[in-house]
Amino acid sequence: MAKVQKQFYEFDKEIQLGTTEEEPTLRERREQVLDALRSGLKKLFEDKDESAPSFKKFDQGSYSLKTGVKPIDEQHDYDIDVGAVFNIDSTQGDYKDDPTKIKRLIRDALDLELDEGTVEIKTPCVTVTFDDGCHVDLAAYADPDMRTDIELPLARGKEFAGSPEWQTNHPSELARRIRTTFSIKEERQQFKRVLRALKRWRDHKYRSATSHASPVGVGLTVAGLTMFTPQGRELYGTTDDRAALQNFVQNLLDTFQDNMKGDKDDELGRRLVVELPFAPYTDVFARMTNRNMEIFEDRLIDLRDALRDAGDAGKNTDACKVLQGQFKGFPDGEDEEEEGTKDSVKKAAAILTPSISG
Repeated sequence: MAKVQKQFYEFDKEIQLGTTEEEPTLRERREQVLDALRSGLKKLFEDKDESAPSFKKFDQGSYSLKTGVKPIDEQHDYDIDVGAVFNIDSTQGDYKDDPTKIKRLIRDALDLELDEGTVEIKTPCVTVTFDDGCHVDLAAYADPDMRTDIELPLARGKEFAGSPEWQTNHPSELARRIRTTFSIKEERQQFKRVLRALKRWRDHKYRSATSHASPVGVGLTVAGLTMFTPQGRELYGTTDDRAALQNFVQNLLDTFQDNMKGDKDDELGRRLVVELPFAPYTDVFARMTNRNMEIFEDRLIDLRDALRDAGDAGKNTDACKVLQGQFKGFPDGEDEEEEGTKDSVKKAAAILTPSISG
């Protein structure tokens, strides 16, 4: 049976976002947006008899979880998700009935101060898109005390769309759940490596798909809280990302059910339903259509079969060829190195596992 753990380590090093030259650029873009927001709000309120709303920022999404992957090609952007908790009250005053007011202020402040980039109000956030292929998604929360570790009202809605709302969210809870579910560092690292590999698979298989046609990253992450089981131990040289990913994919497939309802179809369908175990308690895949779900299940079956075939292959080179059909950029095999002992895998793990993954 071929072992491909060394190649999985190499693959992860190549696809992981935030460990090489793009990290300073992402940080600079984030700070550029936040600095522009602060100064822009100040200017907007200079001639008013009221103070500009202040905010506290925090990173969120895959960037903060260290589960992001680099864009698969030049047609896809680098992105970073940022939360901003404003010292406003969503239960009274001007903001109570109009959550988009704070988003309009954000847009106007950024338009006033940014010398580059386009600013757009989207349903869950305000997005700044730069010409260099980087975009910053800024989510606006409300709390008079600007706390970041509690359930928070999130401003949802576009500027001219109907039914804007303050939706209760718990932006810090997913990170906490990952830490408590995978309390052993090496198991948490494997979970994140497998997630990154699965996201790269998604980006390859859904390269031309619209955003809601493919499985969202947060959905895969939340599913992993209950469907991912660590495989092997680095201490003994038995870590097996291939087996862990195969098991995860099989658990995803086993969770598909008939007669389930999504947001986009009137008819019931065969769907993968994964609900957030914390606010807002929604189905993370609800916006995929029934047809999207059918395609997703078929592609997961192909992925599971490829992972199984790679595990059954007699040579490392043959196993890697199978995996290259699913993962763009997966390394070539090296049969001569497979004849060594488990120490070779342990050595590769020590050299190639990024410390930022923890």
